[in-house]
Amino acid sequence: MRQKNSIQSHIGPSMGASFKNWMKMLIINGSFAFKYIHRVTIINILSAIGIPFRAYEHWKFDKVIKKIKINKPPIFILGHWRSGTTHLHNILTQDPQFGYISMLEASFPNSFLSNKFFHFILKVTLPKKRPMDNMELSSYLPQEDEMALGNIFPYTLYNAFYFPGTGMDQKYDRYVKFKGISNWIIEKWKKNYYYLLQKTTYNMKGRQLILKNPAHTARIKILLEMFPNAKFIHIYRNPFDVFLSTWNFFQQGIRPFMLQNVSDQEIEDYIFYVYKDIMNSYFIDSKLIPKHNLVEIKYEFFEDNSLEDLEKVYSNLNLKGFSKARSYFEKYLNSVKNFEKNKYYLSQEILKKVQEQWKFTLDKWKYDVPNHFKKQEKTILNFSS
Repeated sequence: MRQKNSIQSHIGPSMGASFKNWMKMLIINGSFAFKYIHRVTIINILSAIGIPFRAYEHWKFDKVIKKIKINKPPIFILGHWRSGTTHLHNILTQDPQFGYISMLEASFPNSFLSNKFFHFILKVTLPKKRPMDNMELSSYLPQEDEMALGNIFPYTLYNAFYFPGTGMDQKYDRYVKFKGISNWIIEKWKKNYYYLLQKTTYNMKGRQLILKNPAHTARIKILLEMFPNAKFIHIYRNPFDVFLSTWNFFQQGIRPFMLQNVSDQEIEDYIFYVYKDIMNSYFIDSKLIPKHNLVEIKYEFFEDNSLEDLEKVYSNLNLKGFSKARSYFEKYLNSVKNFEKNKYYLSQEILKKVQEQWKFTLDKWKYDVPNHFKKQEKTILNFSS
């Protein structure tokens, strides 16, 4: 079911964007479809209302934040969307020694420090669960940093989500792979991202940061330039399940705040293109990461053996404190043990496309068509138009 009865379904993650950033996004990405004028109007109003709050926070905190040193190497959770990155992030951040970017910070990165009004805004607008997978939503829970970047900088992957009609593939190439854009934009991206992590470090009182962003899976080179000693956790999942879950993510989690029209076929093509590129990028660039700074997790094993995998993460990355954090992990895992996933099934046509186009990951990780697909007498979703 599509997301209903939530202001977020009309405006999405852009509700806390700076007015200047939002205007730039509109200019860069061309016109919006008229039927979405209500969404644009709401974003315009909220961005304008936030101007004095952002100005005050800039005045009060900017000098202090720019002096913050990120002495502890960040830990980056990598993996294609819908591969278990959120679940892993939620678990690891139960350890009180780690800091993270919260939904509040991602939604209002320029004003969350100085005004509790925005806690109230999120409480009113956020649905209790994410529409694409039923996972809990809260202003205090961890969130991916691409969302925060999208609210302070116009050259991010969120352009593809808001403005899909002007080329999602091209936006991925430009703002994730940094192809065909000027060095000035790349340096500006690095500057904005570093400032975001400085602010998060300040907010989290100097704790080591655990950051989750699937787009970073294809940004390893630039992350290593910024943080040579960074640590990485890559989680991967059966590609058949990844495709299906990603499709659901777009239909229920992204479509509600798009501002341009896009066909189902374009979404399907985008999913196939990005997965292929992002995983090939990871296989090549992960070789640049020192062995003691990278650990890989298989989602299906992690589901049933979470504590075993978490201990492996701490051991391989030379992180201290697993025994102290274990009780926090157990408490969280017990709280979600009855979580039920959405159930959908793929058409034979899509199954064949996954087998053909993503064969390189199926072979590498020894995956086959999941049993829950094989047992179906017929599939009930066919995405190709």
